[in-house]
Amino acid sequence: MRSWLVALALVICISLLVVAFGPLGARASSGNMSEDEFRKLEQTWLDAASVPDLPLLRKMFSEDFMGTSFGGGVLSKNDVVPADGMTATHMPKCVLRDSTVRVFGDTAVLMGDVEMQVPQKAEDVRMTTVFQKHPEGWQIIAVHMSKAPAGQ
Repeated sequence: MRSWLVALALVICISLLVVAFGPLGARASSGNMSEDEFRKLEQTWLDAASVPDLPLLRKMFSEDFMGTSFGGGVLSKNDVVPADGMTATHMPKCVLRDSTVRVFGDTAVLMGDVEMQVPQKAEDVRMTTVFQKHPEGWQIIAVHMSKAPAGQ
C-alpha cells in the first residue's frame, strides 16, 4: 500500500512539473500561430472596429469577453461590438506600433502601443489583448486600454 502511495505522489509531482514548465512547449500547441500572426490578428480587429465590420467583430470576440477602457468600467462583448443596424464606429482608425507577444499554450497575450488616428491629433494608447484558442479559432477574451503618457 505504501509503495502505491509513493508511486501516486511521484505521478502527481511529475504532472505538476509538466504543468509548471508548459510554456516551454507553448509554440507546439499554439496552433502554429507566430508572434507576427497575432500582431496581424490584432490589426485585423482594429481595422474591423473602425469600419465597423460586425460579422468579423462577432467572430473575433468571445462570448465571455471582458475588458476595460479609459473610463475604467468593465466592458462586455455587447459594449465593443456595435448592435445590428448601428453605423457609428466605436474606434477611429488605429495602427498597432511596438508590441510584444507571449504564447502560453492555447492563450496568447499581446501588449503594445496603438496609434489612434483621430483627425484632430493622433493619440497613443497602450493596449493589452488576450487571445484564446477556441474551436472556432483564436478569439479575443480580454482587452485593457489606457492612454499612453504624453510624449511617449
